[in-house]
Amino acid sequence: MNGYAAVYEVVRNPRHSPAGVTGQEHIGTVHAAETDDSGEQPGPATLCGLATAAMPQVPGDRPTERAETWWPPVSAIIICAECDMET
Repeated sequence: MNGYAAVYEVVRNPRHSPAGVTGQEHIGTVHAAETDDSGEQPGPATLCGLATAAMPQVPGDRPTERAETWWPPVSAIIICAECDMET
């Protein structure tokens, strides 16, 4: 399993509007967090140290799939460089 859940910062005026994101939530920077004991939900903090409590999980995220990158196949997203370096 890739071992990381992808979570994102919510932005109000996004530069990007990825497919599959509806309503008021828009994807800002995407971060990686180690998964909890279930292996599917994010743990309490991202790899760069941000709290995950207010961060939704990225649509389509499947942290238990082997050989996948930690970020899911959502177009036009910004990946946290610090989280990416830690994976």
